[in-house]
Amino acid sequence: MIKNNICLLTDSYKVTHHYFYPKGTEKIYSYLESRVGAEFNKTIFYGLQYIIKKYLEGSVVTQEKIDEADKLISSHIGPDIFNRDGWQYILDEHDGRLPVEIKAVAEGTPVDVSNVLMTVENTDKKSYWLPNYLESLLLQVWYPSTVATLSAEVRKLCNFYLDVTGSSKDNLDFMLHDFGYRGATSTESSMLAGSAHLLSFSGTDTIPALTIPENYYNDSELYGFSVQATEHSVMTSLGPEGEFSQIFNVIDNAKEGILSIVIDSYNYRNFLIESGSSGSELNEAILNFLDGENNKVVFRPDSGEPVSTTIDCLNLLSEGFGSHLTDKGYKVFDLNIGLLWGDGLNYQKIRDILFAMKSSGWAAENIIFGMGGGLHSSVDRDTQRNAFKCSAQFRNGQWHDIFKNPLDSSKKSKTGRFKLIKNNDSFKTVPFDGEGEDYLRTVFRNGELLIDDKYGDIKQKALNYSNLR
Repeated sequence: MIKNNICLLTDSYKVTHHYFYPKGTEKIYSYLESRVGAEFNKTIFYGLQYIIKKYLEGSVVTQEKIDEADKLISSHIGPDIFNRDGWQYILDEHDGRLPVEIKAVAEGTPVDVSNVLMTVENTDKKSYWLPNYLESLLLQVWYPSTVATLSAEVRKLCNFYLDVTGSSKDNLDFMLHDFGYRGATSTESSMLAGSAHLLSFSGTDTIPALTIPENYYNDSELYGFSVQATEHSVMTSLGPEGEFSQIFNVIDNAKEGILSIVIDSYNYRNFLIESGSSGSELNEAILNFLDGENNKVVFRPDSGEPVSTTIDCLNLLSEGFGSHLTDKGYKVFDLNIGLLWGDGLNYQKIRDILFAMKSSGWAAENIIFGMGGGLHSSVDRDTQRNAFKCSAQFRNGQWHDIFKNPLDSSKKSKTGRFKLIKNNDSFKTVPFDGEGEDYLRTVFRNGELLIDDKYGDIKQKALNYSNLR
């Protein structure tokens, strides 16, 4: 089978729609939005440039792809259903370049829900069937957009608790670490989710995500960083009796910098008590490591109830290594140590932990978080209620505004053609001929990418939002 056959990158039922539209149809105009009821009030749009460059740019229709698709659909649905003539027309008259125009808000922009994020319209009347044929592929921008939104909202949350507890923000860029590669649905999805996360944070263990800025967003700068860390295969190598012997081995061989140690292989409380016991071999080993310039030890409990276990660990570490108060009266460790919680997290659990820390007198700067499945695979299209709908059709010489209005009013679609304007800090969708500057830019037309953004510029837009209180 041909890789990335554009003729087949759609849902089965869409292959049948070219003969269902009313006679005389010349144009289909469709749009993407995050509908009312989304988890977060704004969506950070991200990932369209990747989709365009990988799947849509250039002469993507070939004779081999048409022939392959015709054969497959004939068996999959039935004969004479695949729109062979339509695809052949694109190949012969447009050199295989897709005759559509895509307009979208600049990537990295946070847009209030219930507003248009992207529009798609065919540029050749004989290809009226194409915009919604592409829905299945284009709508996948929901995924990186949702992950970008989630990470930005977590950064806002961290920002808030750092402020109210009088914490230093030196480590804000690393307060949420991406642990998601192993739990992702595919390497491609992990790359997209991981790069979306890096719009708001700099900590990641998803190495494939580091390739997205250079390969798809014109930016060779490195945006993600990690540290040396143990896992249970390392910590349990010598069994329960040899746990401390093994940690001595880890510390002796660790390089300068940050060392993250998983502590719950057997009993995290015993581990922390021994670590902080003055005069113990483990305490001396940790203190010797901390004497190194810029060295830091991060303790990672990896099981238990997140809130209570976090508070317990903070208290045990304070008893062993000491703490002092910020100018707002919240405890900070005396030494360069910290706590990492990375098990089973989502936005709500991070919020609960930070709230509990504040309530227990702990500054937010003492902790960092690691999120895997909660970041990569616990979001879905309905997290931000993303939908792609047709809102206008041109036939018999005039535009016809169309919409859906089911009994579930939250799924009512917009009608007509639009532009996106800005009122102060909020966006508003208005008719295309309304007043105000249109924030929808033409990014793709007839096979050509017209706006080729840099990752760093997109990241700055996201940071401008996530750094707000």
